Formats: sequence, C-alpha cells, structure tokens
Amino acid sequence: MPVSSPDPLVLTAPARHVRIRHLRPSDYRVMPWKNGLGTTTEIAVDPPGAGLDDFAWRLSIADLAASGPFSTFPGIERILLQTEGEPMELVHEGRSRRRLALLAPYRFDGAWPTHGELGATSARDFNIMARRALFRPSAAVHSLARGSIVHLCLAAETQILHVFRGRVAVRVDGSAAATHLLGAETLIVEGQAELEVAADVEEAVVFAVGLGGSRP
Repeated sequence: MPVSSPDPLVLTAPARHVRIRHLRPSDYRVMPWKNGLGTTTEIAVDPPGAGLDDFAWRLSIADLAASGPFSTFPGIERILLQTEGEPMELVHEGRSRRRLALLAPYRFDGAWPTHGELGATSARDFNIMARRALFRPSAAVHSLARGSIVHLCLAAETQILHVFRGRVAVRVDGSAAATHLLGAETLIVEGQAELEVAADVEEAVVFAVGLGGSRP
C-alpha cells in the first residue's frame, strides 16, 4: 500500500515567501473510507498527518465500484468532480438529487446524508474537503491546448494544481525556473501568488483548487 513520502520536494519562492510542494503519486497514501465501505487515495491533508475527524482541508481520489452511502463529515464543505465512468447521481436524503457531469465541480455540505447511485460503470471522483469555519474552497477545471497558458491569481491562502491529463510547466510569481508537473502530480502553493500554467509540450487538463481564508 502506498504511503506518504516523508520529504516530498519543497521549494521556496523568495518574492512573497511562498512555500511550494510538488507531490507525486508515490507521495499519496491509500486509506479506508470513514464509513469503512471502500478506500480512497489521499493526495494531501492539512495539517500533515491529520485524521478524518480533525483535518482543516483534504484532497483525495475515490474509486467507486458500486452504489452506496457516502461518509458524512459534519462541518465540512465538499466539492466533488467525477473524472471517470458514467455520470452518477447523488441523492441527498430529504433534500435533493443531482446528476453529475464529468469534470464539472459540484459543491455540497459534508454533513448531508448522501447516497451515490452509479450507472452501468464504476466511477472515480476527485474530492476537495475543507472545514467551513476556516476555509471557503473553490475549484475550476482548465483545459489547455498545446502551447497555451493560463494565469491564476486566486484570493486564497493556498492554491493547488492537480494535473488530470497531460503535463504542464508552472511558474510562481514570474520566476524564471518552472516546476514541471506530469499527469497525476500535484503542486501546492502556500501563500498568495500568481501562477502561470503552460501546456508547453502537449494538451493538458488541470484542476485548480483555492482555499481562501476564514469567513467573517
């Protein structure tokens, strides 16, 4: 079972004293769902080493082989992106139903009793979870043609890039040196900064996550 690397690559960008972490799949860890009905690949969690009941934010990928209940997370705001499989339907008990679309972020309250209903195929999803008292999470999907560039400057204390497909080069605050991310790799930038994301070799799809400061 993969375990977290004790020392993933950490860089410091001097302009605004931001901290950069470049994570690879070997740094991720596989762990059981909170309800014990499956497993998830945890990409990153804050604070490092936090459990399922005391994290501030968490990023993960889940594989769903059958319909079933989601774990509940009181006080947590969730954003889910289904990345593979026939679009599933989320049923929020006593509230609403929502048919997902692939690569379309969907926000809901982690405390809601939720059941995932699969279609004819298994599914995979990308999950962002953040403690509502501390953060207001955001998520966007950027599809980049070869040679294209997107500039990101989110009003967020932490910005996260996850490469779903392809490869990109990322420059932080206009730095001359770029960090190159391959498919399934993740870059975490702590501290407000401008990110230049370039698909300089091939087309790419990138998930951009922002974790803003505490709400008033």
